[in-house]
Amino acid sequence: MATAAIDFGDLLCGIPRGAWVALSHDESSLIAYAAELKVVLALAIKKGESDPVILRIPELPAALLL
Repeated sequence: MATAAIDFGDLLCGIPRGAWVALSHDESSLIAYAAELKVVLALAIKKGESDPVILRIPELPAALLL
């Protein structure tokens, strides 16, 4: 069964390349971003999100093209 693609363009606009991102568990809001994974996890927990969705912004612009 295929999963529909989710467009995070609005949420991730302006996040620097290579940054780690924490989204809320329901993927509706940006919680934090940082250059290091451990930092973004700590920020998410500090902001009360115990189960964040973590992703990384690609460093190369070509990685954003499908």
